[in-house]
Amino acid sequence: MIGVILANTGSPSSPDPDDIEKYLSEFLMDERIRQLPKPVWKWLVTRKILPKRKYSSAQRYRFIWQPDGSPLLSQSRALAKKVQDLFDADCASDGAHANDATVVVRSAMSYGSPSIAEVLADFRNAGVDRVVLLPLYPQSAYSPTMAVVDSFWRAQNQIGWHPDSTVIDNYHDDEGYIAAIVRSIRNVGFDAPAGDRLLLSLHAIPLKDEAAGDTYREQIAESVKLIADGLGIDPDTITVAYQSVFGNDPSKWTAPLTRDVLAGWRDGDFRVVFACPGFSVDCLETLYDVPHEMVPALEGEAAKPVVDHVGVDIQAACNTSGRFVWVPSLNASDEHAELIKAVVEARL
Repeated sequence: MIGVILANTGSPSSPDPDDIEKYLSEFLMDERIRQLPKPVWKWLVTRKILPKRKYSSAQRYRFIWQPDGSPLLSQSRALAKKVQDLFDADCASDGAHANDATVVVRSAMSYGSPSIAEVLADFRNAGVDRVVLLPLYPQSAYSPTMAVVDSFWRAQNQIGWHPDSTVIDNYHDDEGYIAAIVRSIRNVGFDAPAGDRLLLSLHAIPLKDEAAGDTYREQIAESVKLIADGLGIDPDTITVAYQSVFGNDPSKWTAPLTRDVLAGWRDGDFRVVFACPGFSVDCLETLYDVPHEMVPALEGEAAKPVVDHVGVDIQAACNTSGRFVWVPSLNASDEHAELIKAVVEARL
């Protein structure tokens, strides 16, 4: 039996400040995230960062929270369920050979619940003898991709079980992934001949990681070329920028910053089609940051949401002039489930 883990960063269990503090303390103390020597960083996190950030983050999480909880968690569960259904359908069509190729698919998180250790323990109890780990980051980076991989190996040591394991650390050039991104951009009406500008916003990484050999931006460049080919446009007409910088010194992170690019386009008379192809599932960094930071950067502070809670309808949340066109992440769409299944199958 094969167990497949679709892994992501994680989410607090609720928007309550105490739950957020618990989540952030685990996240910020990860060796892949830590930016200073451990004793100094621990003091800074516990004494300076968490006492303030747990309250500011609570406000952000309340804005995106849904009746079924965190959008990242609920969409990840739904995606895993759809991938599971696709594998089950294959098994059913195989008849007598189905039991020999049973696949169990679960979502798990590096931080918070469901943890990778919890899922591995369930796999062991279910009789799984091979595990495939797929971090849901199409372009791999030292953080967060390798943070997921680190969690995977630590979890095996934690529960004392070391099955035959396969790690798929990226799928940036996968045909199905590229096709899904191209289709999602077309679905919002992207029209290059009419003057639309396509902005792809990726998660920033520290430049020190790149200096150490991280090929993240090389993978992004290849993804962009393939997306351009799919759209039938020149790759040079696509703008790539970066968001979610941590700390007070953006010069230590990949550039240009998405906010700066959008601010520079404020006086233009063209539409901006805005996609985040590095985020497989919408989360705080899309559902909150897009309406509160990205749209106002382009259209001014008056474009910020006028209600406290709007769910996931970003366009409806903003007083936009129609210049900003949001491309949602693939989330738990059928197409996303199919491409994830294909990525996993290619390694089985």
